[in-house]
Amino acid sequence: MLRNVFKRTMADSRPQQLIARFNAVNEEVLNYATQVGNNNVSLLAVSKLKPASDVQILYDHSVRSFGENYVQELVQKASVLPKDIKWHFIGGLQTNKCKDLAKIPNLFAVETIDSLKKAIKLNEARAKFNPDADKIRCYVQINTSGESQKSGLLAEDEIFETVKFLLSDEAAHLELSGLMTIGSWEVSHAASEKNHDFEVLAQWKAQLDAKFGIDLKLSMGMSSDFKQAINQGTSQVRVGTDIFGSRPTKS
Repeated sequence: MLRNVFKRTMADSRPQQLIARFNAVNEEVLNYATQVGNNNVSLLAVSKLKPASDVQILYDHSVRSFGENYVQELVQKASVLPKDIKWHFIGGLQTNKCKDLAKIPNLFAVETIDSLKKAIKLNEARAKFNPDADKIRCYVQINTSGESQKSGLLAEDEIFETVKFLLSDEAAHLELSGLMTIGSWEVSHAASEKNHDFEVLAQWKAQLDAKFGIDLKLSMGMSSDFKQAINQGTSQVRVGTDIFGSRPTKS
């Protein structure tokens, strides 16, 4: 009986806990952004491996943008949660999963476009399964650390051809929004205010903006390194653990 009371008490405190954590992280992000003069930064709450009920709590607190890493989990949550949520897919993108993502009407962004082939497949799938839905905002993922285990484009010609496609009339159901990267663990946990991996992405933005006459956003920075990212011009930081708490191991 006492165990059941404890469980109910923990459940009742979850909304207050989540809202307090989100507010604290959001305030820290916005305050630091103002401090360093980067006044165009948003917080993406990363809800991977957390229940839909957690997302609903923050939705009821007026949060609308959430990030997910796994396609099947995103599909499941999108089917039961409010349809005006702006879902961001931020996990490793597989070509054969583009169809499942494209079927989600309120899929707002795919931040991990790391090949021309995947961009083409995502556009084709959106055209086939959800032609009347809003365009999917796409971020080209660049491997700025050069680590072999990391996803992301490395070669200049591949980056250029992917950007060209996303800007072309062929990509009628996609919209190029920006660039995305994940910094190396060592650099992201260093005490320095400068992150070499983020600096590389900022350099790519400058080069692509100049070449194509555009103004790309940057998505970089997570719980451990979002201050570095804000200091180096990011438009968005992706934070999960500091908001939702530690995650279970994915089975």
